[in-house]
Amino acid sequence: MSIRDRLNLSYLPMGIVAICAILGLSACSTTRTESQCLTFEDKLQATDLTLLVSGMATELNTSLPKFDPNGPDEYGVLLVADFVNVNTLKTEPNVLVMSEMMRTYLARIPGKKVVQVEFGKDIRISDTGIVSLTRKIGQTGNTKVGASQVIVGTYLNLPNKLVINVKAIDPSNQIISAALVRELNYLCSGGKLKLEK
Repeated sequence: MSIRDRLNLSYLPMGIVAICAILGLSACSTTRTESQCLTFEDKLQATDLTLLVSGMATELNTSLPKFDPNGPDEYGVLLVADFVNVNTLKTEPNVLVMSEMMRTYLARIPGKKVVQVEFGKDIRISDTGIVSLTRKIGQTGNTKVGASQVIVGTYLNLPNKLVINVKAIDPSNQIISAALVRELNYLCSGGKLKLEK
């Protein structure tokens, strides 16, 4: 056997090692790509928002004080704020659809009137969780707010999970009338995001 043949054979194991290394890197690359499908936008697209938000609105309504047709007009008025990130208390454009859907479903409930308010401009939550209004909205006889309940929605975006909280708060005494939480778990498989059941 010639020296050249021996040299070529000596490179054979190194070639196999190199191929295995490339395959290993490619597997890591695939894993990275799959983890990238866990973006906030992908989570929203993988979720049936109609089912989620309509269910939350229905459940919230069952816990709210019942509308009294003989009571003051503002008894059935709900101030519904845009959903905000629980860490920043800011609204992201992609989540506005959930806020709009919540207002729509609540407005369909007999005896309820919905008023849209903005976080930061119209309503704030303090560090202790107290809701405060930054201006008097829609005064119609109620000396404080002109509404029976303030609906506040927050969400927490985790790597493979989305947690949504919705609270109804009586603005006259800060008591929580109703509170809901939805914990949505996601699985990224083959670069596609799926909602776990």
